[in-house]
Amino acid sequence: MQKINLDRSWEYLELGFANVLNLTSSEYEWKKVDLPHDAVIEKERSEVNPSGAGEGYTAGCSLYYKKELILDEEWQGKNLILEFEGIMGIAEVFVNGRLVAKHFNGYTSFLIDITKHVKFDDKNIVIVRVENTHKPSSRWYAGCGIYRHVWLHIGGKVYIKPWHLHVQTKAIENGTAKLEVRAVVVNSVNEKVQGVIKFDVFSKDEKLILSSEERFLIGKSEEKIIAKSLVQKPFKYWDIEDPYLYKIQATIICDESIEDSASTLFGIRTISVDPKKGFKLNGKPLKLKGGCIHHDNGPLGSASYDRAEERKVELLKASGFNAVRLAHNPFAPAFLDACDRLGMLVIEEFFDVWHAGKVSFDYHLFFDKYWEEDLESTIMRDYNHPSIIMWSIGNEITWGVGVDVDDDSSYSIYTWCERLAKKVKSLDSSRLITAALCAIPDDYKRLFAIIEEGDYVIRMLKQEADVIEDKWGEFSEKFSRFLDVVGYNYKVDRYGYDRYKYPDRVICGTETYPYTLFKNWKQTMENSNVIGDFVWTAIDYLGEAGLGRVSIEADDLKSFCGSYPWFLANCGDIDICGEKRPQSYYRDVVWGNRKDPYIVILPPQMYGKKLYFKPWAWEPVERSYTFPGCEGMPIAIHVYANADEVELFVNGRSLGRKEVGINTQFKMVYDTIYEPGVIEAVAYKDGKEIGRDKIETTGEPIALKLLPDRDVMSSSYGDLCYIKIIAVDKNGREVVFADNRIVVEVEGVGELVALGSSNPLSTEPFVSRERKLYKGRALAIVKSIGKKGEFKLKAWAEGLDGAQVFVKCI
Repeated sequence: MQKINLDRSWEYLELGFANVLNLTSSEYEWKKVDLPHDAVIEKERSEVNPSGAGEGYTAGCSLYYKKELILDEEWQGKNLILEFEGIMGIAEVFVNGRLVAKHFNGYTSFLIDITKHVKFDDKNIVIVRVENTHKPSSRWYAGCGIYRHVWLHIGGKVYIKPWHLHVQTKAIENGTAKLEVRAVVVNSVNEKVQGVIKFDVFSKDEKLILSSEERFLIGKSEEKIIAKSLVQKPFKYWDIEDPYLYKIQATIICDESIEDSASTLFGIRTISVDPKKGFKLNGKPLKLKGGCIHHDNGPLGSASYDRAEERKVELLKASGFNAVRLAHNPFAPAFLDACDRLGMLVIEEFFDVWHAGKVSFDYHLFFDKYWEEDLESTIMRDYNHPSIIMWSIGNEITWGVGVDVDDDSSYSIYTWCERLAKKVKSLDSSRLITAALCAIPDDYKRLFAIIEEGDYVIRMLKQEADVIEDKWGEFSEKFSRFLDVVGYNYKVDRYGYDRYKYPDRVICGTETYPYTLFKNWKQTMENSNVIGDFVWTAIDYLGEAGLGRVSIEADDLKSFCGSYPWFLANCGDIDICGEKRPQSYYRDVVWGNRKDPYIVILPPQMYGKKLYFKPWAWEPVERSYTFPGCEGMPIAIHVYANADEVELFVNGRSLGRKEVGINTQFKMVYDTIYEPGVIEAVAYKDGKEIGRDKIETTGEPIALKLLPDRDVMSSSYGDLCYIKIIAVDKNGREVVFADNRIVVEVEGVGELVALGSSNPLSTEPFVSRERKLYKGRALAIVKSIGKKGEFKLKAWAEGLDGAQVFVKCI
């Protein structure tokens, strides 16, 4: 089917329940909007909002969207299908005043056949009602509105159903790839039709390399699966280093004329898991260096621009990740497309809840009736993405339900696990099935304290372990019968033990704490049954406010999340503006991706004080050696390094060499007195220098500096340019303590869509032109408005020299 984007020229209205037929009257003041759109990110946060800390104290919304749709005369007699990639909230879609669809899952895409509801002699009015006022409805920031793309599919009388052209690698033998192509063909007329479907495979550079066709006869108003086996030799694998993508085009020919066509990208690759050999991609062993992420795009809220999705994958790749877990729901197609292009493995998760909820108004209210529809639409939509290696049927679904291992009732989690797993396998037998299991109370602490002494003790304790009450083990044994890979959330200490107790079990660390990274990765590498480690989280996110907070007051951490004005989770390796945090640099060291040491400082104000951490927190160290007014105060200088030794110099004076290898978990701390100047760390291995790092004290901020992520971008509507705004001193050095209030302005063919910082407690709106710098930085995001030319961004602040930057849109 032909596919046309419908993102432009919508209107929206914030309004409670109303009669749709009256909404076109002049009494309503509609606002113009182009999609994607998140209405919540525009609204003020408040501590009294019932969404609470989970959704970042954000407001709920009740919205109406409206679009005038004028259809081309050439489309008469064809089939018209609307596709909504995602609407956050309970959605109702009306065409010309008639209700044509309802949808209850904010993360799943859905299709609506509007062929019989439109007219060609007049304009058509599409109205979408979005209801998301009942709070809390999520455990993290969700947003509200039509926050992903909208498309119109136009197909012939006999057409290929959207999302239903699939390619599967059936086998690879002797350098030959055996493929199976399946297309669901729909006959919309009231008579039998015969024809030919032609399959053409194209290389990455658009050269035709394979062609085959199949004759078919389809009954009146019938849907029919047409399958064809293809053999491709030679071929190129899709993998994380060379993510080679082919294109397949299917064309329906009836009466010697083209009736319909569809195309999709795909990759040829194999995956397998084994408790002894681990995970293999294309037959080669690979440990998954993974991270969990939520769907939001930081300062953009949940608005899903293609460039924002692509940038997330770029940031993850640049920080050494080769896999990502989509928590806890399907993501936008643009994100998966980027994973395909850039070589990122994906665990795509369907649900955070099943029939039992975690907050009052979450998806559990609709799960019983709609789980199958949502699961099926996700697999059908995403089937061809080679990046997806596992489907996760649920995250920590034991919340709010019993885990009696003898329970086989219709509402038992074991019954539901079997039901979901079998449904997934019926739709896609080519991928692995997992689920993330959370902690439940058990009695193995004494056992694991001994296990840490070594494998020999593990073997000696096998019989004793069998008589220890192991509730989690019993629960996981029954729950995981239908899983190919068992996801362990925060259960690193079980890896070694479970390798012996459950010799056929394949484990993935689906969530782990960032601060225990060294242990997490060590256990992952040492246990063949563990295929990877996924930190919570790889990129920070909105909501679950203060999950990763640190305090000098124990009482501040009594609640799970932070009190208002906390907004960010504050636990990501990468902050919401895309900057690496100290834990990310430590990960570089542990994973062997960084040879140079890395210096961070615990500020003098924190020295000697007892720090209280949430489990997802990182110690409050900073990449700065500038602390005005703290001269002569004690300070702790932390060095991360994968070496034998490290030596620290303060203003040229050595503070001595110290061991900094595996025995110290690649960390070393020097206690000294703060004196402005230069600190330098030198790492040694086998007595030879292998790298060094340096920080110096900066002066007062005198100017702003602008750094766009690119100088040339697409003029197509919705492309984004990310521009860093940095305070610098007279020598051009970044001033981390600068907190000046800045103002930005965009002129030309760009539009400012967000101005943000990574301040986890800021109450400043992302949609403003003004903002305070946080740790010397801010981020402006400028959108292409669909015109060729150039835009200029100017930034200025009181007491600082301003700056400007030009970006071309071609």
